[in-house]
Amino acid sequence: KGQIELVSDFPILKIGDKVSPSAAVLLTKLNIKPFEYGMEVNQVFQDGSVFAAAVLDISDSVLISKFLAGIANMAAFSREMGIPTEAGLPHMFGNAFRNIASLVADIDFTFKEVEEVKKFLEDPDAYA
Repeated sequence: KGQIELVSDFPILKIGDKVSPSAAVLLTKLNIKPFEYGMEVNQVFQDGSVFAAAVLDISDSVLISKFLAGIANMAAFSREMGIPTEAGLPHMFGNAFRNIASLVADIDFTFKEVEEVKKFLEDPDAYA
């Protein structure tokens, strides 16, 4: 007596429904508390402006794109200021390689990475 046997899934409540007395008794016997308290944001106030709460719904892709844009800005700023940063290192190495390749293109010295560039400069029509 006083026991409940569950043989299949049976929804007692749905989100937003009011809890009936019989549902409350059943949930009490199952030791389930169907209540959740929280605040629902409808409007956002910031710096004298009011925005809809949808402004706060930001997807992961938006966050990643904003983060990558910040990294790109940091790399550009550090390169312009001449301050080496981890974000600017690929650009620094690329610029260094281009400078070395342009110097080596005019002399007889060569190395593996610049051979293709020298071949192109000797005969550009072969690559057309």
